[in-house]
Amino acid sequence: MLKSSAAKCFLALLILGLAAGALAQEGPVAVQQQLLDDLARGNVGDAIALFTDDAVIDSESGMCASAPCVGKVAIQKDLERYVRDKTRRVTTLNNYVTGNVLLTRFEARSATIQKAGVERIILWGVREMRGDKIASIRCCLPERTDAQTARFLEWDYAHPSIQ
Repeated sequence: MLKSSAAKCFLALLILGLAAGALAQEGPVAVQQQLLDDLARGNVGDAIALFTDDAVIDSESGMCASAPCVGKVAIQKDLERYVRDKTRRVTTLNNYVTGNVLLTRFEARSATIQKAGVERIILWGVREMRGDKIASIRCCLPERTDAQTARFLEWDYAHPSIQ
């Protein structure tokens, strides 16, 4: 399990961060891209509107690490935390869609990640959709076979109190 210092690097990625594709596209990739665009602009209000009322974020990072964030109020608090970190950059590497499920492999960069002596880490996230809304996000599974991600995790486990 990732420590709290990784929390500020990862969610959202959760959330995030993550999708490719034009905004005009329909489907999970387009919704994810809209979420990322809204968060990049600091527009938490529009971002939270992309979630169902009973949405869940189950993540090893952020405010949803100790227990899943359930509902828009809890999720909004975590998204507000996410947009405060101006050093965070998320780049989608791959998207895989089947039905209402979106699996995303992404790269994350932040000041916290750089403290570990690496430039970026590779993570995986899963989004389940209900219509054109996000019903759940499960994130962030580190790609341990990636050398920089593995080095970051070693550092993270050795520095649990660093935020």
